[in-house]
Amino acid sequence: MTAVHATSLSPAPTLLPFKPKQVIPDEPVGHLWRIEQGVVRTVTWDDEGDLVTLGLWGVGDCIGQRFTSMAPFQIESVSDVQVRAVPVSSQELGLVLRSHIRFMEDLFLINSYKLAPQRLLHFLTWLSHRFGQPVEQGQLLDIGLTHQLIAELTGINRITATRILNELEREGQLIRLPKQRLIISSIAMGKALGC
Repeated sequence: MTAVHATSLSPAPTLLPFKPKQVIPDEPVGHLWRIEQGVVRTVTWDDEGDLVTLGLWGVGDCIGQRFTSMAPFQIESVSDVQVRAVPVSSQELGLVLRSHIRFMEDLFLINSYKLAPQRLLHFLTWLSHRFGQPVEQGQLLDIGLTHQLIAELTGINRITATRILNELEREGQLIRLPKQRLIISSIAMGKALGC
C-alpha cells in the first residue's frame, strides 16, 4: 500500500532531529511537520492515565496538532527522526487528511480481528508494507518496535504480544534481530493476506 504524501508542500530550510522517545513540539502556526526520516507515533492518554497510540507515521507523512481534537495530544519519535515544518494549503490539507483516514481505517480493520495471533500477524504485515525494506527473507522492519508498542497498537497486553512473537519466530514467520529489528517473512505476509 502506498501513502498519499503532501509532496507539493514547499519545505522550510530547517530539519529538526529527534532521538527515540523524544517529544516533537507543536508545529508552527499554518504549518505541519513533514517526516523526512524515521517513524513517529501520535499519542494521547485515556481517563485512567494510560498511553493510547493513535497512529504511526513515516517518511513523507505530514502530521500535526491541527488534525486532532484529542487533549492531551503528543507526537513522539519511535526511531531517530528528522522533521521539517512545511506550510500547507487547503487543497494539500485534503490530500493529507485522506492519507490519515486511510491509515486509521487500516488500523481499525486490523484491530477488528478477534484472535490476538491473527491481529498481530496482520499488524506486522501492515507495518512491513508501510515501513519495511525488502530483504531476501521478507521485509525488514527497522523502526525500533518494542513489545509494549506492538501490544498498544494491537490492543493486546505485552505478555501476550511477547508470547505470540515467540510463536511466530519458532514457526519461521519472523526473525528477530538486534536493536529491536524484525524481518517479517514472505510466508507470514502471504498467510496474513490469505495466500
